[in-house]
Amino acid sequence: MALKKGKRQNLFTKYYLLFVAVLSITLIVMGSVLITIVNAYSLSEKTDLLSENVKSLAKTISQNMIVNNMNSEYSSDKEAICENLSMVSGCIDADVFVCDAGGSVIMCKDQIGLKGFVTGNMVCKNHKNFVIGDKQLQRVYEGASVSKAIINGESYYVVGTAIKSSFDAYHLSDNNKIIGSVFAVTPTGTQGVVSLVIRSFLIIGVLCLAFASILIWSLTKRMVTPLQQMSAAAKRFAMGDFSYRVNVNTNDELADLGYAFNDMADALDKLESSRRSFVANVSHELKTPMTSIAGFIDGILDGTIPKDKEEYYLKIVSDEVRRLSRLVVAMLNMSKIESGDFQMKPKSYNLSDQIIHILLTFEQKIEKKNIEIRGLEDLEPHHIVADTDMIYQVIYNLFDNAVKFTNDNGYIQINVSDIGDSVQVSIKNSGDGIDASELSRVFERFYKVDKSRSLDAKGAGLGLYIVKTMVEMHGGRIFARSDSKSEAEFVFTLPKSK
Repeated sequence: MALKKGKRQNLFTKYYLLFVAVLSITLIVMGSVLITIVNAYSLSEKTDLLSENVKSLAKTISQNMIVNNMNSEYSSDKEAICENLSMVSGCIDADVFVCDAGGSVIMCKDQIGLKGFVTGNMVCKNHKNFVIGDKQLQRVYEGASVSKAIINGESYYVVGTAIKSSFDAYHLSDNNKIIGSVFAVTPTGTQGVVSLVIRSFLIIGVLCLAFASILIWSLTKRMVTPLQQMSAAAKRFAMGDFSYRVNVNTNDELADLGYAFNDMADALDKLESSRRSFVANVSHELKTPMTSIAGFIDGILDGTIPKDKEEYYLKIVSDEVRRLSRLVVAMLNMSKIESGDFQMKPKSYNLSDQIIHILLTFEQKIEKKNIEIRGLEDLEPHHIVADTDMIYQVIYNLFDNAVKFTNDNGYIQINVSDIGDSVQVSIKNSGDGIDASELSRVFERFYKVDKSRSLDAKGAGLGLYIVKTMVEMHGGRIFARSDSKSEAEFVFTLPKSK
């Protein structure tokens, strides 16, 4: 099922959003854990500090106050205590106040200077509304110094300690009696250091995002550029232009993809060239005999060709028809081989007998050119396991080429030898040799040696390509050599057993 083409997604945007999501989750998790740890540590440090100060204040008050004086009425001693409360509150960043035994605030940090003297009271309006519950007092009286409580609808950390009387002039037996308490409260929100951590994380997050934007843009560009080039190349390939190549400037997976793409482009370019050559060659090879056949037949039908010449021209027509048949068979074989449909039927047989049998089919052509056949007197039996029809075509094509290009009164030398696990066959002929620059190309499809002189005027350049393919399908190898300008040799090897 084909996917519908939706809105185009930008790779940079996708990678950037993915990075932002990962970074955000990482910062949130790390920040939450760190904030929890720092907040707990900061709270512990602060509550310890509050506890030490309220105990110190409680001790000071117990030495200067008596039971009957634990109220909110003004006195110089209470004014001095309020000044201490104000100083300590400023130092420890907390609200410190003194309560009587019932939990009512009787002294606070705000009643300093002339305020207490003028009002006659050591509690400001705000602290008059503070109420310490019985449970909180009970916890303090039982020795628990730190707790969390709701005061006037707001949540606070509360640190308190009891004030015990050290001297009572009226009741000497009531020493160490609880006469009140000192409290220090601070809001339950995050501590200052926690706020600093949060701000630091936010700043780091913003800097990371900015830095990541640059890196992701650079990385995405490096990734996208070759992909864009491949996309442009694919569009040009679709139009039949296979000359475009991707520039490879890295040494990573994208570089491997670029090299593979360029290799594919080379193969497509070669295939396209081969296709064009195939069309041109086949068109030419089909057109020439068909034109001749049509011309001769029309000449016979309209009387242009005399009756006594009809048999001569009909033989030419017969030769051209056979030529077309060979071309069609060659192309069908090539198509079957390349598609993998060519089935091999190997069996054991004597290769030497097959060579002699094929050579006999060229008897008339050999006699016509007075060609000397050398090496048959030394030919010994050599058995191989191979497809007889395929090897027949291999040897036939090589003999056909040898007879075709051997000069009049020349020679063809045959040599079959045992080379261990294989049998080597050599077919050498006199006549024009093959230039060194041509030797590596004689087995290419549709390639003709010395095209300018058209030595192989009746061939499409498929024979040697099919020969090479069939030999290699048997696990053998074939090559051509020409040590001089007056001879050429084709050598192929076949394994004795498949």
